[in-house]
Amino acid sequence: MTEARVAAHAVGRPCLSEAQERAFERHARRFGHDAGRLGGGAELVSYPVVPSIAALRALPAATPGQRQRRQQVFFNPVVALRRSIGQGVHDRIEAAVFADGPVDPADEARTGRHFPFPTRILSVRHRHVRSGESWDLSVRGEHWGLDDRDDIMNVVNVGSLRLEPGATILVRGNLLILIIQRLICEPAEPAEPASPARYQLAILPTPFSVDSDTGPLHGSGGPAGRDGTGGAGGVGAPTAPTWLGAELLGPVMPGAADGKDGGEATAGGDGTKGRTGGASKIAEITIGELAGSLTIVATAGRGGDGGAGGTGGRGGDGGDGAPGQRTLQGVIPPGNGGNGGRGGDGGRGGRGGHGGIASNVFVSLPPGQAGQVRVLAHPSGGGRGGPGGRGGAGGQAGHGGAPAPEPGAAEVTRPRPDGCPGRPGANGIPGRDGRVRPAPPVFVNERAVEPMAAPTQVPPPDAVWSLDTRRGAVFTSTRGEEGP
Repeated sequence: MTEARVAAHAVGRPCLSEAQERAFERHARRFGHDAGRLGGGAELVSYPVVPSIAALRALPAATPGQRQRRQQVFFNPVVALRRSIGQGVHDRIEAAVFADGPVDPADEARTGRHFPFPTRILSVRHRHVRSGESWDLSVRGEHWGLDDRDDIMNVVNVGSLRLEPGATILVRGNLLILIIQRLICEPAEPAEPASPARYQLAILPTPFSVDSDTGPLHGSGGPAGRDGTGGAGGVGAPTAPTWLGAELLGPVMPGAADGKDGGEATAGGDGTKGRTGGASKIAEITIGELAGSLTIVATAGRGGDGGAGGTGGRGGDGGDGAPGQRTLQGVIPPGNGGNGGRGGDGGRGGRGGHGGIASNVFVSLPPGQAGQVRVLAHPSGGGRGGPGGRGGAGGQAGHGGAPAPEPGAAEVTRPRPDGCPGRPGANGIPGRDGRVRPAPPVFVNERAVEPMAAPTQVPPPDAVWSLDTRRGAVFTSTRGEEGP
């Protein structure tokens, strides 16, 4: 079923040549869209499920020659590294769809559960994105009742696309086929050297992790350890007063006057690990004519930070000793103060999540216009390891009982037998940082583009991206706060 709607910003008059009009309508027809219904800014959107790898192969705009050249660079070091794992199966199928790779029957059988393949196709003859606005091409799995981790083919067919200064288009974590007959990037005002430059097109990761775990991107902190119990105070010997002095009522129990030691605290819990950053998916961008300069950002997602280790519990305080006693039967020495309990160790910090994996990005346009394209392909940063928890303090020493005074003495000169304070717990070990993963391999007319050296932070879905010439890619949230 095909939905028809009017784009938010239709262009008043066409700006395509006759050849470009024919090419746009040819793509619309092969995608099942009625070109006669695509006047002005009207959109046609359909959601087919593609039955086979061969049918998927019919969707890209690549020529046989482009497919052959792509195959020569497809299994570059970034992609070849994962040949032996499950992602390698996906890579080989993508090589068959977007390049000239053969289909191994074993791979086809392994990927059978993904078919029929969910696909969104959008056609619009003219689209105008105004300054400060963003056209998000992404599509999520809820249309088909799918989990977000399922891959979706996202096909966008545009006649003319005009981007005002500061206007952007982006896709988050879909397999992308973007065909634009004429792309007009209006020049921005000259920027100050310290001010961020803008991008026009961003190939971004899924706005969620796609690893096998569940839960939030960042690890949670470990629980605090429990405090040790306080030691009981010492108990003096039972006596009864008489005219001559205190009389013992029973035997003196050894150690009864001593305060008991404080209990040991428990260790803080370990922080949980951060999850793997979102994956950026394969993209084919075909531009028939480029007017102006185009900046493309491509990156996978930064790994989640590990959770902090929990604080160790505080050791229990030692109990106080009973005071010394003078009785008719003799002097009973004071009880010793109990020792403070040991503080609990801090929990270990959680490991930072690894950066997300990235797939190839192919950009095709007339050879004479390739120099108008600037590519900023960033590695995906690993999450920070969580800090270790602070060790708990040792318990305080119990006070020793005061010695019994000597007859006729004004004060006691003997030292009080206090206990020893408890030892503090050790601080927890911080978690390891997650691994940085390579930038998406980007090819302009099948020529590799050198990636950026530094990772970049991937923003949340409602953030505004910018590029800082000194620090790489940063983002500003909708509240105007700069992201990390």
